[in-house]
Amino acid sequence: MIKYEVKIIRANLQKHEFIYLIPLSDLHWDEPESDHDAIKGYVDWVKEHENAYIILNGDYVTAPTPTSAASIYEMAEPGGKIEFPSLDQCRNELAELFKPVAKRILAADSGGHEFKHLFRVTGSDWVYSLMDKLGRTQVYARDGGVLLIKTKALRNPTYAQRKGYIKDDDFFSIVFTHGWGSARTRGAKIRKLEYLAQGLDADVYIMSHDHTQNLARDNYLVPEWDGKWTVHRKLLVASGAFRGFAGYPFRSGYQPADIGTPRVRLGKRLGEDGTVRKDIHASI
Repeated sequence: MIKYEVKIIRANLQKHEFIYLIPLSDLHWDEPESDHDAIKGYVDWVKEHENAYIILNGDYVTAPTPTSAASIYEMAEPGGKIEFPSLDQCRNELAELFKPVAKRILAADSGGHEFKHLFRVTGSDWVYSLMDKLGRTQVYARDGGVLLIKTKALRNPTYAQRKGYIKDDDFFSIVFTHGWGSARTRGAKIRKLEYLAQGLDADVYIMSHDHTQNLARDNYLVPEWDGKWTVHRKLLVASGAFRGFAGYPFRSGYQPADIGTPRVRLGKRLGEDGTVRKDIHASI
């Protein structure tokens, strides 16, 4: 028997006909290579659009250790002064950054850096502490989880008069987790999302970790009793990163990171037969 322990988070956003979902991950805020201006730009965009929301998907800090790929000693030019912010400072700065949009954060999890470098070593959950400062611990799931979103119900007066009331109880399901392992090719990075999609049925799957923006679809044909087919589409989203290429990414032969992240649009439309269809898109 399978024990169902993946956290489910619900967001009732029925005041919106459609929403934008912005996955923010791999900020590496404590490194000189972190593009703070780009991160702030995304937060500002969310502020300016009342139907824009955020998923925080891990690796907000690097938190280097003596055995990690990144080292505190490489945070300066040869012969230069090493300056590195404390984790307390990073938490305070990120809390200040996200405070104006705290209620727009629908879900958050830990990345490998927070989990392996901090939680496993000290037992202290740094991301929980950040979410506590933002007043959003209820949407925190350390390993990731499933986010369920409801948007405004559709109405079609003409169709309703002819065939009765349209029942629109549809909601969107999003599986999110930071990610795992190392992958160098784009195909290998998408393959990990395909693995994720094999374990849970959802509309959207969001994974980070690989520092490469990527979008793909999985289409499933579902047979109906009347002999017709229904298409179930799954959107696979790999979020980008906000860390530059210098240091261990270059030394390890990784691809330069895409600065930024995809934007997901969740909405609904009426089909020709008057039924409700999910209308899900993403852009890079």
